[in-house]
This record gives sequence, C-alpha cells and structure tokens, in this order.
Amino acid sequence: NVIKKAKVNAILVEEFTLGSPEPTHNPTKFPTGLLTTPPSRNPTRTPMANPTTTSSPTKFPTGSPTKGPTDVAATYVPGDLTVPCEGLTLSTGLACRMLTMRGSKIQFEDGTESSVNMHQRPDGAAVIPHPTDGGWYYLSNSEMNNDQGLVGSLRFNSDGHLIDYQTHLTTSRNCGGGRTPWNTWVSCEENSNNGVCWEVDPYTEFEQETLVTDIGGNYESFAYDNQDPSAPNSTRYFVTEDSSNGALIRYTPHPNAYNTDSNYDILSSPDGTHEFLILNPDDLTFHWTTDRTQGENNATDIFPYTEGIDCHNRILNFVSKTRKTLFTLDLEMGTYIASSTVSGLFDLQPDQLKRAVGDGKILYFAEDGGNDCDIHGRDSTGQYFTIVRGDDYPTETTGLAFSPNGIYFYAAYQTDANIFVFWRTDGLPFNGIVADTKYHTSR
Repeated sequence: NVIKKAKVNAILVEEFTLGSPEPTHNPTKFPTGLLTTPPSRNPTRTPMANPTTTSSPTKFPTGSPTKGPTDVAATYVPGDLTVPCEGLTLSTGLACRMLTMRGSKIQFEDGTESSVNMHQRPDGAAVIPHPTDGGWYYLSNSEMNNDQGLVGSLRFNSDGHLIDYQTHLTTSRNCGGGRTPWNTWVSCEENSNNGVCWEVDPYTEFEQETLVTDIGGNYESFAYDNQDPSAPNSTRYFVTEDSSNGALIRYTPHPNAYNTDSNYDILSSPDGTHEFLILNPDDLTFHWTTDRTQGENNATDIFPYTEGIDCHNRILNFVSKTRKTLFTLDLEMGTYIASSTVSGLFDLQPDQLKRAVGDGKILYFAEDGGNDCDIHGRDSTGQYFTIVRGDDYPTETTGLAFSPNGIYFYAAYQTDANIFVFWRTDGLPFNGIVADTKYHTSR
C-alpha cells in the first residue's frame, strides 16, 4: 500500500438547532447553546479489582463552560500522562469518574438506581441530545451474542447528572454505529450473514431495521455526508464491515424517502441504492460501483476489516484495523490518502473514531487487539498523542462520545462494562484551547 502523510482538512461539526417543545413524530434537531450548571460531586462506585485511585474522588467542574479562550487559562495538556484516576492514567488537566460496572445496577444522581443491571460488553456509542430539556442520552451498544445484544441508553439532565437508564432492541453483537442527521442512533450488528443495522430513537423509543445494508454482514460503523449536491436531499450514508472482504457501503435513499412526513422513513423506504468503494492505489483516486463483488475484492486487497468511520465537510475517514491504516477520502475531489496509525503507545489496532463537538482538528481513536488499549488523538498535522492510558483495564476501548456542550467526554472499557466520564479541570470544553500537546516521539 502507498503510505503517505495524511492531509486532513479542518472539519467542523454541524450547529445544533432546538427542537419543538412538544413531542412530534419526526425526530427533533440538536439544542443550541452550552450547558451551564455543574454536575454533582458524588464519588464513583467502587471500580474493578485493585485499580490505582486517588485518595479522594475528583470533583466535577464547578463553573460554567467558558465562552472564549481569554476567560480561563488552559491547563489541559493532551498526551502528558500524569494523572491517576480509577485505574487509568489521564493527560494533565483531566479528571474522570466511573459511571457503570458489569453486573451492577447503575447509580443515579438522586440516590436511586436502575431497575436492571448495566448491559454487558459495551461497544460503539454516541450522544443524542434530548429535544426539549437540554439534557442528552449516551447510547451504548452491547456486543452480546444470541439475541442478548441491545442498545443501552444512559440519560443525563442538562446539569450532566445521570438520571435514568433504559434498554432498546433484542439483537445480536451490536458493535459500532453512528448518529443520523435527525438525531437517532444507528446500531450495527457484527453478526455474520444475519447482521443488519437498526435505528433507535431514545426519546420516542422508536425502533426499526434499516435498509442501509444490502445483505447480512459483520457491520461496524455508520456515518453520513450531508453536503453532496448530487444526492437526494444532498445526503448519502456509509457503513463499514469488519470482515476480510468487507466492502465499504455507500447508501443513497430513493428520493421518495424524503417525501413523507417522518424522518424515520428515510433509512427504511424501498428502492434505495447500494454502492461500494473502489480505491485506485496507482493514482490515489477512488470511485463507487454497484458491483458488490468488485467492492469486496478491492476491500480484500487494500482495506480489509474496516471499523470506525467519520465524515464531515466532505472528508471521509475510516480505518482498516488489521492494516493499522487510516484512509482519508476527499469526497469532492475523488482522491484519497492512506497513512499508518502506528505511533508511540498507539501500537495496536485502530477501532472507533470520533470528533469533539465543534472541533475539526482532533480525531479521537479507540483501540483494540491487545490487553493494553488506550484512547488516542491525531491532530490536523497527522501527529498522534495518547489522551488516556488504560493501566488496569486489559480490554479494548470503546464508546467514544462527547456531550453536546463539549464539556464531557465518555468512553468505555469493554470487559467489565466500565463507562467513564472525563472532563477538563480548567472548565473548558474539549474543543477549547490547550496549554500544550505532548506528541508521541516515535511514528
């Protein structure tokens, strides 16, 4: 493969608009504005066996999210791993709290607890804003077999307090997924010939099988490009597959899918088009074909076992975990660049991808393939750094997501179903300025 230094355009995430104050049949848009009330200071429940912890629980941020870079001096140094917290080592200027444990009820801010235990093997995740009250849902897949998979929904209020937990679906091996433009969660099954992608709305509790895939498969992650002038409603959808010949799918709904009164019809209406990615390494261009066999052969040769995918401002990023390669496609120009993800502590397999709200500079990576998986970042110059080191957690990292205000960062360590929340102790959002960055010394 041609490995070149990646050119990554600055990518901005979409602005959020407030939904209607009354429930509607259509999923509602993102809320505007930053949240201002601090979450509680209650300590975390007991973590997994023998973690390294601080002598007292770290408090959540006490001030309002900072509006501008001159209001607060930044103290966050991503990559400078100095802070012990709950068996992890965090970058300077971060704090954390464990929210969930395998086999245990989830503890809520008011002292009550969930009626059911935390789901097992948490995997891909996203944050979906609540349409009316400024809170949000953290939706987390469960990668369990034999119809024991599901989607767990951790509900947070506008103060960032955990207040509820519900489950959706009865499925198998729910692995990755992605958020839709209308704020629902697409959960993809990595389930051989039976795997499909499902749509879940945590607010209305609507669930359905989608048509974004054409056959059963080991599906992973979902993304969309809503700036394609050649597509109906300017939007196309992408799905990766964790298989040796897993073709990368581009799904285009039929124009009639946009002519109903419900966004729920967009991914479930008939007569959409499935196309498959073809990379041309000779000139670093790409195109799409309706021939699935061609797409599978191209994936086998160049990008087998694809996992995380991210798209914004016409730049599509996805990873091949076994090749340890990040592919960056310019959807407007029809060109691509391939670059290695191997850098410093990031020496295992790249998995899920995520960007912070309002941040086009940093691409966040979960890690799989060993017992020392961490959480890493990559900036717009192609340099890598490690944000969280998973010292006492010999399992893959999953479930990367950010709160709508960018103040809270969520991630999971899979085996013991430990979901963590991270925040900057300087009170700034994750898309705010940083004091410095400590990059990996080896590439």
